[in-house]
Amino acid sequence: MSKICFSSPADRWKEALPIGNGKTAAMVYGGKKCEKLDFNDATLWSGYPRIHDNPAAKEVLPKMRKLIEAGEFKRADELVQAKMDGDYSQAYMPLGTVCIKMRGASGGDYKRTLDTEKGVLTVSSGSVTRTAFVSHPDGVAVYSIKSDFPIDVKLTASTPHKGGTGSMNGAFVLFGNAPDAALPNYLRGALFPIRYNEGKAMAFALACAVKSDGEVKVSAKGVSVKSARFVHFYFLTHTGFKDYKSMPNNDVSAVSRECTDMLNKKALSYEDVYNRHISDFSAIMNRQQVQVADINSDADETYVSARSGRADARAVQLLYDYGKYMIVSGSRTSQPLNLQGQWNNSRRPPWSSNLTTNINFEMNYWAASACGLYECLQPFYTAAREIAERGELTAAANFGMGGACCNHNVDIWRTTSPVKGDPQYMYSPLCGAWIACEAYRHAKVTGGDITEVVEKFARFILDYLTQSGGKLTIIPSVSPETRFGAGSGTSSVGIGSAFELSIARQTLAYCVECTRDNRLKDRAAAALAMLAHLERSQIGLSEWSGGKDSIEKGHRHLSPLIGVYPFECVARGDREFEWAHELFLYRLKNSTPGIGWSAAWAMCLAGRFCDKAAAERAFYGFTSKSLLPNFFGFHPPVYFQIDGNLGFVAGINETLVTCDRGVLTMLPALLGATPCGRARGLAAGGAVLDFEWENGEIIYLKASKPVRVRRENIAPRARLEGVEIV
Repeated sequence: MSKICFSSPADRWKEALPIGNGKTAAMVYGGKKCEKLDFNDATLWSGYPRIHDNPAAKEVLPKMRKLIEAGEFKRADELVQAKMDGDYSQAYMPLGTVCIKMRGASGGDYKRTLDTEKGVLTVSSGSVTRTAFVSHPDGVAVYSIKSDFPIDVKLTASTPHKGGTGSMNGAFVLFGNAPDAALPNYLRGALFPIRYNEGKAMAFALACAVKSDGEVKVSAKGVSVKSARFVHFYFLTHTGFKDYKSMPNNDVSAVSRECTDMLNKKALSYEDVYNRHISDFSAIMNRQQVQVADINSDADETYVSARSGRADARAVQLLYDYGKYMIVSGSRTSQPLNLQGQWNNSRRPPWSSNLTTNINFEMNYWAASACGLYECLQPFYTAAREIAERGELTAAANFGMGGACCNHNVDIWRTTSPVKGDPQYMYSPLCGAWIACEAYRHAKVTGGDITEVVEKFARFILDYLTQSGGKLTIIPSVSPETRFGAGSGTSSVGIGSAFELSIARQTLAYCVECTRDNRLKDRAAAALAMLAHLERSQIGLSEWSGGKDSIEKGHRHLSPLIGVYPFECVARGDREFEWAHELFLYRLKNSTPGIGWSAAWAMCLAGRFCDKAAAERAFYGFTSKSLLPNFFGFHPPVYFQIDGNLGFVAGINETLVTCDRGVLTMLPALLGATPCGRARGLAAGGAVLDFEWENGEIIYLKASKPVRVRRENIAPRARLEGVEIV
């Protein structure tokens, strides 16, 4: 498992390295004489519960459908924007920054190393070694300093919010209140985009305790330690968040007291906390492994090679292990991974760092069950249930329909109504059904019951479908963040997009598979039989019915292909599968690499299409155009989005093994950078697989239960266990 080693400290946030336990997160800079830690808490968001549903929208829907069926697409688009919107979601917030200054430390060779197996970051410089990690078992962040000679250490902290510092119950505490509202970063001309005027938003606190062999002084300004050979700082974050539908506690004093009380109640022995953390973290990371290279080399060298278009097996290994590391560090028992995981340093982060449900939120978890990260899916399941519960109100208010719906921006308050703005991103009521499909797909591997979530979104789809041309279809229908030509203009609302028809087909199929409600099962089965088929255009699979395609030839969203991946409702042998491959190649040919999550999605699709050339193109596009110096993936211009990193893990999985309708294909799109390697514990096709390959052929394959595997890429004398070759 990778050790990511840097030979210099981070000067900027985008060079720092992430640590976390799913609740508390931090970016560690590793300065030689002054450490900087940027803290987050997964529950620290702006705002409070509000109702953004729009009851007037249900009166507009019949009018809009008539306009669309009459071919008045542009007028329908304008009507959606004017009459069916809601309000913006709230934003994920930074908590504050801790600075630790060290005096008396000797200089010397410097190394900053992140051990992805243990979840530990170490900084060694001369006579001083520092260790940072965030423990899930003990619920604290730890920063330890050990020196060969006595040194002086001073800790201070600040927050970008309205707040301050103090001393309480023997601990140093940083406190404040989140904003009442934070408008999205793309509203560049907004007046007062950050507002604290209501005083209703949640309070937060960061408490710090210290143990040392030196002279310790805790004051309202910070912590000072004199003449110490070791200093162990313990941090605990806490907010006034209760649940998605309750007003948060905005009392700073009360939240600070709770925070310091919780910290003081913990029995903190550094060695015990350290050992419990490693045992917990490594157990999850080691449940599954892909090994294509030994990676203990200089990360700077790997980065330079990757950015210059020469990424090799070391880059694959580093990015694969790093992606898994970020899932384990960012998703355990609190909130699910948002657009930046749990790491953000801005009060107006890119796209509010929310749960963007038209691709990014789901992509964060594509690799989780395949990699055996079962614990890390629990926050996703919880969020899916909450979104379904809140989405029932939106379905009733906005559409007068049963079941649940959810549009494309969700925050901690589980906003499910449309936001303001262009319908191409504002209006997307089937995004909740995609969440349900993703949750159900993982639950079949990890265990757990997501039936009720699937049922709620299936009921909405059954009510939302409308008849046209003797078939059930979706009107109005969108394809995320793009438009088609409509007369002298463009429109984002049309009839039966491949994206939404595929979501409807997969959701209803899952509903038939899992529901115990026979009436609902019969309704879903009948609707499946009448559901409109996908269509073909001149460039392959048609994005909308009627041969309508995106006006962007190389559009970053590969949404029409969702039926191929992550779903399986379009599979090898279907005519739609060939159309989808045509559109995929057309998009790749006309796209400009440089969007991390889009390249990762292309890698996943290349696996399903068994298209090695496409996988290579996507891989080198990702590694050469979409990486920051700390190996975070980004969206242009330089916005960190964690979905690229996590989607990359899923992409590598798909290049190694893909499954369609219960049949596995091994090494379907193996990268040239990884001609040899081995995998252990990789889940696919309902089984857990161990396998090895040499020179692009499987030489060993063992399945935990019987599976069917295609003959291609299997060496003639391969050792096979639990495998039927077809």
